[in-house]
Amino acid sequence: MKSVSTAQEILLPPDLKKYFWDCHFDELRLSQHAFFITERILNFGNIQTVKWLLTAIDKDFLMQVVETSRNLDPKTRNYWKIMLC
Repeated sequence: MKSVSTAQEILLPPDLKKYFWDCHFDELRLSQHAFFITERILNFGNIQTVKWLLTAIDKDFLMQVVETSRNLDPKTRNYWKIMLC
């Protein structure tokens, strides 16, 4: 898996647009908004979007988001802690 630092210009797949209803989707870049993008996908994403996320960033970064995010639902946080162990 790629680390966030090497994922400099990865554009988000068009299928993800529905998860970013409140921002300018075309301006989102994984290199600049990785934490925000990861939170959204972990909270609201489906299997396909989570698979994309797992190929775009590394597991250590995912665990960091799960452990430190203030925007993850408690049940979602617990689920991802179990799944990423």
